[in-house]
Amino acid sequence: MRVSGGSTGGTPSGGDGRDRSDPQAFKRGRKVGQTVRGRLLAPGPQGLFWVNLAGHKLLAALDHEPSLGRELVFRIERLEPELLLRDITPPPSAVDDPALLLAALADARSRFEAVLHRGPPLFAETGAAGPNAPLAPLAARKRLFDWLASTPEAAGLYGRLRELLRLARAFLPVQAGRPVYLPWAFPGLDASEGLVTRSGRTFTLRLFGRLAEAGRVSGIFSLSMNRASYRLSLERPEAGEGLVAALTSVRLGHRELAPVCVHLGPLAPAESGGLFAPLIAGAARPFTGLRLRV
Repeated sequence: MRVSGGSTGGTPSGGDGRDRSDPQAFKRGRKVGQTVRGRLLAPGPQGLFWVNLAGHKLLAALDHEPSLGRELVFRIERLEPELLLRDITPPPSAVDDPALLLAALADARSRFEAVLHRGPPLFAETGAAGPNAPLAPLAARKRLFDWLASTPEAAGLYGRLRELLRLARAFLPVQAGRPVYLPWAFPGLDASEGLVTRSGRTFTLRLFGRLAEAGRVSGIFSLSMNRASYRLSLERPEAGEGLVAALTSVRLGHRELAPVCVHLGPLAPAESGGLFAPLIAGAARPFTGLRLRV
């Protein structure tokens, strides 16, 4: 979406009569990479559209015409010389249907990881975990976000994925925790899903994904101020000893704790589908106004 400035001959529906687009006012306090939300107000002149973006009424050129009044989600791609935003709005079906949301999440993650694998390595070891592989190291996280800042395609895909995770919260039980995606969690971990909960000073991270040497992996990490423990279930348990030896520390904020493995075993069938699917797929589908009996 490209935002235009100046006065025009069109007035947005529901407007106050002032038909001036002021992108400079919107730019103040904004930065590249930021996510903003808005709504389409009305068609404007010369094929442009009036949008309300974070409280600012702007005249914009859209790549497509969405439904009037529908929420839009954008990522700021460029502020100068002209304001350029990328549309990362999830498809309408993903907002309402848990099964379609799961499919959209999987597709967005696959697209992002295809680009991620072509980028620079996040870890010192480019393949399997090395002799020292802390969980969620700050250095890997910084490398990821530095790369996103310089790679608009990846940043747009990552933004869309995060927006879908935000929508997923509506389908998850509150006690399940906050859904997260942590591509920097562990060397070689793909298709990861995470759920974070907090009780007092204790954080719990449930993590699921795939490792080349271990197959599907499910882990539960409990972190407090002075101790860390974890449970691991692996599709290929024979890889477990190597993972335990490599997992030398777990990060809690800016601190690193030495974790203790309290369980290591095979992946149960109930765990093989990941974290999100059993929870989200169990949510009721929205009523469409039509009931069929066959």
